[in-house]
Amino acid sequence: MRKDTQSEFLATPASLKPIKNKLNAAFLLSASFVISFPYSSVVQADTQQSQQVQAFKIAAGDLSSVLKQFASQAKITLSFDPVLVSGKQSRGLNGQYSIEAGLQRLLAGQGLQTIMIDADSYRIESRSSSDQVELPKVSVSGEYINETGLGPVVGYVAKRSITAAKADIPLIETPQAVNVVTADEIEIHNAESLNQALQYTPGVVPMGADSTTSDGMIIRGFNVTGSSPIYLNGSKLPRNTFSGVSEPYAMERIEVLKGPASVLYGNAAPGGIVNMVSKLPETETKRELKLQAGSFDRRQLAGDFTGALTDDGSLSYRFTGLYRDSDTMTDHVPDDRKFGQFSLRWQPSEDTSLTLLANYQHNETVFVYGLPSQGTVEHNINGHIDRDLFVGEPGFNEFDTRNQTLGYLFSHQINDALTFRQNVTYFDAETDYSDIYIGALDSTQRLLSRGAYTRYDENRTFTIDNQLEAKWDWGNTEHTALIGMDYEKNQFERVQYNGTVAALDIYNPVYGSAIVMSSSPARSTTENSNKLGLYVQEHVKIADKWVVMLGGRYDNFDSDTDNNLTGDSASQSKDAYTGRAGLVYLFDNGFAPYVSYSESFEPAPGQDASGTSFKPTEGEQYEVGLRYQPEGAPYAVSASVYKLTQQNVSTTDLSNPGFSIQEGEVESKGFELEAKASLEQWNFTAAYAYIDNEVTKSNSGTEGNRTNNVPRHMASFWTDYQFVDVLKGLGIGAGIRYIDETYNIANTVEVPGYTVVDAVVNYSLSPEWKLALNINNLFDKEYATCSYACFYGVERSATVTASYNW
Repeated sequence: MRKDTQSEFLATPASLKPIKNKLNAAFLLSASFVISFPYSSVVQADTQQSQQVQAFKIAAGDLSSVLKQFASQAKITLSFDPVLVSGKQSRGLNGQYSIEAGLQRLLAGQGLQTIMIDADSYRIESRSSSDQVELPKVSVSGEYINETGLGPVVGYVAKRSITAAKADIPLIETPQAVNVVTADEIEIHNAESLNQALQYTPGVVPMGADSTTSDGMIIRGFNVTGSSPIYLNGSKLPRNTFSGVSEPYAMERIEVLKGPASVLYGNAAPGGIVNMVSKLPETETKRELKLQAGSFDRRQLAGDFTGALTDDGSLSYRFTGLYRDSDTMTDHVPDDRKFGQFSLRWQPSEDTSLTLLANYQHNETVFVYGLPSQGTVEHNINGHIDRDLFVGEPGFNEFDTRNQTLGYLFSHQINDALTFRQNVTYFDAETDYSDIYIGALDSTQRLLSRGAYTRYDENRTFTIDNQLEAKWDWGNTEHTALIGMDYEKNQFERVQYNGTVAALDIYNPVYGSAIVMSSSPARSTTENSNKLGLYVQEHVKIADKWVVMLGGRYDNFDSDTDNNLTGDSASQSKDAYTGRAGLVYLFDNGFAPYVSYSESFEPAPGQDASGTSFKPTEGEQYEVGLRYQPEGAPYAVSASVYKLTQQNVSTTDLSNPGFSIQEGEVESKGFELEAKASLEQWNFTAAYAYIDNEVTKSNSGTEGNRTNNVPRHMASFWTDYQFVDVLKGLGIGAGIRYIDETYNIANTVEVPGYTVVDAVVNYSLSPEWKLALNINNLFDKEYATCSYACFYGVERSATVTASYNW
């Protein structure tokens, strides 16, 4: 079985090993001497620092690692024999404590005691020990984060992830690009949508400016919106595009796995997937209330509460809630939300854990259909269209979504080698959607033709993922093998009515036009699908230098689409095989170059002229990358070069007008760079992406076109600083985002690039109270994106937040 070497390593970080060797030599030479420190002399030491209260945020983990983090955050020297803490676990520490109180809480029930040597030095001994020999000191410098893939991250630099491997492994051992946005980043940006949370992530482009009705986005040049790209705690959340949006306040971290991911997750677009990790229960009591007010009459109250329900911490809970009443930049478009998320964790032993999860969300808003290109990004003889123009009809347009999610995360360590995990998610949503769509402008370029429709959607999905993980050593190799089976059942129903409405003068809008709806539905469909996947993966670490990752998967999926109006039905049943292979080399100085190959598939609805169902589209990626993350360092840099191709893309069948054939191909080649650091009071993120995207094969005359809304260059930089001496309590931050020029779907409209600046100022009134002012689009840059229509970016907006933590 694998030997647990973590305790010994954390007690003596790599940078201190030379010091440890010298201390051990000195200790052996002086072993015949007994150095006595009577307790009375210890008590008389200076205790001023030991009684000062400060904030600690340390996740649960093995005791050696937790003690090391405590020493780092408290800025003390902590000495202990690694044997004393070997194999012991700690719940961590979260809250306001003095040094002595914090150590007492960490060591409670461990049979250990703290001895104070001086104001800055402590040692840990066994309560039953009579040995008075002073142990060699282990000095801790810098902040070490004991992190798990489903846990919080202190600062901006994540070290571990479950997304790339469905196993809690270090990111530096992952042969595929992964970007992680932490809860601290979400908070500093005051992110109100998934798109806003990811706007400083390289290679991720939001779809349009509307984030109230959809989490749509483009990753590495491919639209992932309609392909179930969203995962929750490692499990698929297969919701329809318009069945709900994500709430960033409920997330501990948001992770983006770049490139094909089907080997572990089944059907997915080739660009990648997004995995959101919920704020999960903690045993330390933590309570937060946030009151916000801002632009567009925004009013919001949010809260986050967690803690233990039993003395031994075996039962813990977490509740995260939010209530928002707000308008938006666009007239007559609200952004109202009610959200609640509750989780309960039962952990009767270190080997077994069951976390129940449930959330409810109710959004009341309006779908922003978009504006014509003439007057937004192209010339219009009447001038620019106002950014707040509403093209619908007040009282008619609505987008009312109610959804709920239920599920659990179960884990049981069978023995030292085997662990079984089962994750279950049930999602249910209903959407009432009334909208007015736009057509073309007339010859005066003032009157915009319009049409109307209403529809009702129901979306129900169930997913279950069973995983058996095995860890063992063989010679100088460490193995982590994963065998899994997942199943997904999805039902989606839609009833739609069409209608008519008069044109609108977009430069002098007058509302109140009559809307005439049809008495019978224009569409009524029911879609049912089932997907079953079997997958295997092997992660091998050889001589602590080489990492090999191999994986393969088989998928079987079938779907039935019933036309409830005509009685017609279309069925599809397909198989797919996907794989992944990767290699990493770990240098001692923190560099880790890697190379990988990965595949994806995505079901393609429809039939060709002969009535044959379309094959799934197929994606493949070749990637070469480099990570730099020295052990224990509070910074990380990653760079990658990739070639990503999607095949079996539908194009026009020239021999059979009205039908399509799968002869198309789209390719993206690119480079990505990301750097993150959390240095004392200073944080920063920097990112750059180059995307060379084009249609490489097509029967439709589109060869050479770029995918809509894909920039060739995008870059961003964010930094924030917290003062501790002069201007103590004050924090400032600013960021800049650049998106290069893009094209609409038809590649007929070139959309200018843009640069946007964001800023934040915050002030800590006390350890409990904090005020913050966030300003997005500081200089009120007017910009737009275009797909089938054009969408203005959000104008300058400000939000004031008052937070109380206790």
